[in-house]
Amino acid sequence: MTDIVLDFNDTVKEYDVSILSGDLKTGNDLEAAVIVSLFTWARATADEVDEGSPRYGWWGDRIDEDSTDNTGSKLYLLKREKITDETLAKAKEYIEQALKWMITDNVASDISVTVERDLNDRNRVNASIIITRGDKSKTMKFNDLWSFL
Repeated sequence: MTDIVLDFNDTVKEYDVSILSGDLKTGNDLEAAVIVSLFTWARATADEVDEGSPRYGWWGDRIDEDSTDNTGSKLYLLKREKITDETLAKAKEYIEQALKWMITDNVASDISVTVERDLNDRNRVNASIIITRGDKSKTMKFNDLWSFL
């Protein structure tokens, strides 16, 4: 199955749709799903933000009061945090939460997440995600994870 291609523009530090010959470029649906899941903002709970601060998130997740859907991730909450073991653990948890829908919806059979400080630059956080679908697996790496937020 194909989906639109989302390319990262390193100059402006953001993803955007890719255009080829005046049309949307298509490519790997799994990569696009991971990018949307990680780098759109999930709604934070009231206790995760300072009082009076916006909680962000997509309003469509709350149309149905019984809905447990939560589009995106909460990685944005960590952008200004000091990089500690606790911050790295929280980043891993947020990534796992954001991708959990893939297991629930049978898109993937297993997802393995590793989050660590960059060995060459201690101010950078890198993430590696292995998604297993049937007998195949796909690895996606996000170096300098904070630059995507």
